[in-house]
Amino acid sequence: MKTHIYILGLSLFILMGCGSKKNLETLAPFSLGEAYGQSWSIDETTSAKGYELVVAVLSLENDKADLKNVYHKGKMAPITIELTDKGIMGIVEFGEAVESPEEFPFDLTDTQAVISYVHKEKVKYYRINGIQQNLPVSYSSLREKNSR
Repeated sequence: MKTHIYILGLSLFILMGCGSKKNLETLAPFSLGEAYGQSWSIDETTSAKGYELVVAVLSLENDKADLKNVYHKGKMAPITIELTDKGIMGIVEFGEAVESPEEFPFDLTDTQAVISYVHKEKVKYYRINGIQQNLPVSYSSLREKNSR
């Protein structure tokens, strides 16, 4: 009987250890500022709409961290770094059909997101807290949205 319990315990330990558990880092090799999420739409067409997450990037050295994806509201999308009139921003466009390709690995509130990044050839994860939800915005054209 002890042998069966031992084998069962060992099997559970191995299965749990092989899972795709993602550990969150408490310190990251980059610094982020305020973040906000906002729904948007284009007036000239009824089908153009989306949701974006914008994060101020205070410091980022590409040789120390390469930002990859953001997990937010049950979805995952790539992050792009852009120089805007407000400074350097990480922008994530979440389309309606962008679902996480795997089981959503994080338990997050609407004011939280997780950024995946590569540091020293390892994928790591860092949580963002305090994401403000701005009122939806409507643009007259896609050109206006892209030139903001």
